[in-house]
Amino acid sequence: MGSVVHIANIGTDPERLMSFDDELSKMMNTLGRDRPWEFSSFGDTDGYANMPLDGVWLRAPYLHNGSVPTLRDLLTPPEDRPKTFYRGHLVYDYENVGFVSSGSAAETSGFRFDTTERGNGNQGHTYGTDLSEGQITELIEYLKTQ
Repeated sequence: MGSVVHIANIGTDPERLMSFDDELSKMMNTLGRDRPWEFSSFGDTDGYANMPLDGVWLRAPYLHNGSVPTLRDLLTPPEDRPKTFYRGHLVYDYENVGFVSSGSAAETSGFRFDTTERGNGNQGHTYGTDLSEGQITELIEYLKTQ
């Protein structure tokens, strides 16, 4: 939990990683100076820190940049994931685990997210994409309990 996984192993969009350089790390480590909660551990890495699974059912949209709307979408091959969807519609999708991200209500209350725009890519993170549909459903049902 919290360990950094190298970008080459994940294959996700690298834009956020590339923007977090030594200069930004130094600035971030000045936040809260002389306070009990002072930041001091920011640093430039070659990957992303993984997240714990507790509450994963309510952490949508997924990936570090929010480019995958549901857990079911995350467990599909990247080329089959939605290319555009709407974020910000706060109606929960119990079957696919995430928020409803398509349809007129999502379009009205959300904003359009386009994964072809720079920094919004939803490629990579192929863990679990080779599972059968039944195994994906079982995994999602389990993750709903975490």
